[in-house]
Amino acid sequence: MYLIYVDESGDPGLPGATPFFIISGLIVHESHWNDVFRRFVDLRRYLGRRYHIPQRIAFHAVDIVNGHGDFHHTQSGLTRPQRLALYREILEALAQFSQVRLLNVFVRKQSVTRPDIDVFEWGWTLFIQRFQNYLSCGGHLSKPDDCGLLFTDRTHDDPLRRLMRRMRAFNFVPSQYLGNSPRRLSVDRVLDDPIPRVSSHSYYTQMADLVAFALARRDFPRPSLLKFGFEEYFDILTPVLLKEATKYDPQGIVYWPH
Repeated sequence: MYLIYVDESGDPGLPGATPFFIISGLIVHESHWNDVFRRFVDLRRYLGRRYHIPQRIAFHAVDIVNGHGDFHHTQSGLTRPQRLALYREILEALAQFSQVRLLNVFVRKQSVTRPDIDVFEWGWTLFIQRFQNYLSCGGHLSKPDDCGLLFTDRTHDDPLRRLMRRMRAFNFVPSQYLGNSPRRLSVDRVLDDPIPRVSSHSYYTQMADLVAFALARRDFPRPSLLKFGFEEYFDILTPVLLKEATKYDPQGIVYWPH
């Protein structure tokens, strides 16, 4: 069984508050779950000692970067360079977790030309289909009989559940070859409905949040972060990116529209 922990960056509105809608997921096989979790715990203990951050504090990208919540300087005592150094150390550690893979879908909302397009549905359809493809090919452990479970942050629970059920029963995928009819590829490897989690309760989901935000700021850099090289942070994760997710991007990022 493969488990995927997912979070989003940006919003699915058109035009919305951001020019992007990103979905990032951390995939781990059940046989590696305990080992990876222990490594997360060890990482949190190390970072706690180094940055004096209590282990109970959740790692949320926006809070770390902007100094909000528990990462406000009056709470954490950290300067912005220190917070960004903390962020970088987390990604550098994650890049060494050979047991995980990172799946990313990036909707370029500025390139969506039809106002009736449902960005949320398109983005999640691409994401779920890529996870299905990954499972059908046996995953990185080459186990073709494995299925998967989807864990999400608590956002849009109802529409995501409806989409998952529809894809399981009625999922037509356009052919990559011009003139060919769409194929019906039921999502039969992703079991049950998506399981919502409160991200502050899950190290796995928090990691997905940090990945999604780093990707957003790589492709849409924030001027105030350029002096820290933050636009390069996402590339640290190259060793564990799911490059098989698409042939159109060397890092496997599923961009839509192309």
